[in-house]
Amino acid sequence: MLGKWELGETLTSEIPEYTSKELSAKTWPDLARLFEKPEIGDAWWCWCTHHHVESYSAHENAQPRTRAERAVRNRRQKEKLVRNGRAHGVIVYANQEPVGWCQYGPREELPRIDHSSNYRNLAPTDEKKKLWRITCFVVDKNYRKGGVASTALKAVLEGIRNKGGGLVEAIPVSRTDQGSGYMYTGTVSMFQKAGFKTVGPFGTGRTTTVVMRRTI
Repeated sequence: MLGKWELGETLTSEIPEYTSKELSAKTWPDLARLFEKPEIGDAWWCWCTHHHVESYSAHENAQPRTRAERAVRNRRQKEKLVRNGRAHGVIVYANQEPVGWCQYGPREELPRIDHSSNYRNLAPTDEKKKLWRITCFVVDKNYRKGGVASTALKAVLEGIRNKGGGLVEAIPVSRTDQGSGYMYTGTVSMFQKAGFKTVGPFGTGRTTTVVMRRTI
């Protein structure tokens, strides 16, 4: 699993009032500012591009050898997707400063899961209902466990509802012995509180993930 964005302990004394905005060409600089913060986790080099491609071989160029090289390639790719309207997400702000992020999008925009053997028996059979995916959370280290991820999830679900709704899918973590850094897809409890139901297991090992869905 590529991402290591921590949703761990907050260092703030009070939970601020959050606002949110959809990702767009206009808000792209805010996302870039968030991802370039120190100790943000793997966001600095992955740029939430992992789920946009079917596999590493789907990248335009050969896989770079270092994370620094990947960061340059992935940032360029992400910005291109944003400019072309092919990347969706919600940025969370505290006092106008970007402090969190949640990526979502239609199935065709985030196809990675479809190419996992663990997903084949869990894929939805109702092709009439549009399928959306929620794949990544990023939280500023100073705001972890401060409600940022939940705020982002709520805003994402509202954004999906405004775009016509459909079936919403996520692959949150149900158990991990590798620390909170491996919980970048969110937690089962957070999605349960948002009305999601577990469909079945997705990934097992030191980190266990499940497929969860709800209809909007």
